Amino acid sequence: MKRNIPLSWSYKEIESPKFHSVNLPLSGLPWIYTAEIPTNCKIEELSDQLEAQFTRGFLLRGCNAELSAYLRKKDYEVIRTGAEGIINLNNTDKISKSVRDLVARGSRCGQVKEIPLTDINRQRVSRFIEQTPYGAKPYLKYLFNNTFDSNTRCFVMSPARKEWFGVVTVSVSGNNVCHTEMILRNKKAPVGVMESLLFSVLNIFKNEGFKFFSLGEVPFVTPEKMEENNFGSSIKRSLQEYLLFKSGHVLKYAFNYKGLFDFKNKFDPTWEPIYICATSKLPFISLIDLFYKTGYLDLSCSELTTNFKNYNPLSSSSS
Repeated sequence: MKRNIPLSWSYKEIESPKFHSVNLPLSGLPWIYTAEIPTNCKIEELSDQLEAQFTRGFLLRGCNAELSAYLRKKDYEVIRTGAEGIINLNNTDKISKSVRDLVARGSRCGQVKEIPLTDINRQRVSRFIEQTPYGAKPYLKYLFNNTFDSNTRCFVMSPARKEWFGVVTVSVSGNNVCHTEMILRNKKAPVGVMESLLFSVLNIFKNEGFKFFSLGEVPFVTPEKMEENNFGSSIKRSLQEYLLFKSGHVLKYAFNYKGLFDFKNKFDPTWEPIYICATSKLPFISLIDLFYKTGYLDLSCSELTTNFKNYNPLSSSSS
């Protein structure tokens, strides 16, 4: 699979890259959370252009093992954050019978269609987020493209009455490679709808000639056999990585990464490691920056407050 750029970055027919960044308040590093990159740009060229534009250093998230190993050789700090699920589209016929049964069940609830990029549809996607189980909670930011812009395509599952049960947005992230940005489920969606929607999207891209479909990252997980498939086995675990995973596990009440992993793992992807890379030594304070800037800290505090308000010591002691 060819993808020499981080997750949620995209290739476009342009002459020079366009980087989009936010400053991390404590460490002072700019975090380049997305970018448009010329189609034939190589790792070496990308590295040179980044270093020329961000002369005081920078941080990248969502780097695959090949890109991380290259940057590691240039003395970048590298920390694994989770795993990316990648589906070989030539193998979609090998998806398990249990998933296919869910796909068949969900397909009876509506039809999958691609919706065009219009202002009305942008607004509708934004409103749809409010209908998901996380709709009333603080949103996570910068971790994926949630703007439904010119780099993304959008697919919905809808019954005849035009209500949306599910939304999936996808961007092109490499030669014959596409990447899932958002997977959104209406909290009233029937069983099997999301499996049916995602399976249909897989086959749409397969029929268009794409070879690999990335389901995106699941943070804080180490799937079985993942180490056998990565390019970066020489990248040793650090104290920062250990603390990052422990923090994610402690705060799992706020973000159900286990449920996200279980859903994506149904489609039997190959799991590859995903890393943060930074030009200088990456202090733990930079990881705190990311928790704050992405909104994960707000989400954690909100969920903790909600759980505390709903806590009933009498029912707890009687159980």
